[in-house]
Amino acid sequence: MDLLTPLNLTPSDKLSSLVEHRSKFNLDFCELNVFETREQAEDFHLSFEGFTITSMLRGKKIMHLEGFDDFEYVPGETVLAPADTLMRIDFPEAEMDNPTQCTALVVDPHYLEQSLMRINESWKGSRLSMPQWSLDSQQLILKNNARFAGVSSKLLQVLSSSDPFKEYQADLILKELVLILMRQQHLGKTQAEAQQNSNAHALNAVMAYIQNNLQQDLKIEDLCRVAGMSKSSFYRAFADEFGLTPVQLLLEERLKHACQLLGEKELSVKEVAYASGFNDPNYFSRAFKKYKHCSPKEYRLQQYVQQHGGWA
Repeated sequence: MDLLTPLNLTPSDKLSSLVEHRSKFNLDFCELNVFETREQAEDFHLSFEGFTITSMLRGKKIMHLEGFDDFEYVPGETVLAPADTLMRIDFPEAEMDNPTQCTALVVDPHYLEQSLMRINESWKGSRLSMPQWSLDSQQLILKNNARFAGVSSKLLQVLSSSDPFKEYQADLILKELVLILMRQQHLGKTQAEAQQNSNAHALNAVMAYIQNNLQQDLKIEDLCRVAGMSKSSFYRAFADEFGLTPVQLLLEERLKHACQLLGEKELSVKEVAYASGFNDPNYFSRAFKKYKHCSPKEYRLQQYVQQHGGWA
């Protein structure tokens, strides 16, 4: 997961409330809300009239969304909320010196509709598996990647600034963010479908092959063979559909698998590296730290504390 850059906290003497104090920044086509909480609380209700992109910047919440199991909401994660979605929120750890900070970017429905229309009108990609681009209201919980985190952080800085050209800048950045979200949702949907129906189309087959062979020394040539494409066509189709390269996806999938092994099995860090398809444990440790912002050993200790409620 990649983290968004936190915004400056509100001075304590300017707070209107210790639970979800709100700062608001308005443009014609969107509204940025920044919420800060500095004391423990339960069952706080939030909802918005438009499609909302929420992201955690600091601290931890427990989210209750209809149709989903309760989950911890922490930095590195984003929750999408269709208009009028009720979000019930607990704050189990919030304190004055350990506040939560979360953003809620509410997008004007007409602006979002026009943005999606323009994306589909200009789409010149392969159309292997996405005949029509859209935002999936059923896929609400996302792990931030570097592309999303970078663009979101830039948008937050622009919206909260006093730049006289911020409406122009925000328009361009928000359109890019919508595209990234769609591609990220599409990737997640393709990965979920791959194990159920790997023969639906070429990219399903590739995803299933990656999932089933992470421990192997996978080469791009192997993936091209599974897809039945030349290397140039495969790279172009992958970038068109998902906004990243096959090499980037392979690395992310291996790191996700490593996280599972570190949290579930008693393997050494070196063994986890090899079991996740890394040939060099030192490279694995560097890549893992960039991905999770901590070392594999630190991550394992964090998982143990979460699972057992204390140190061994």
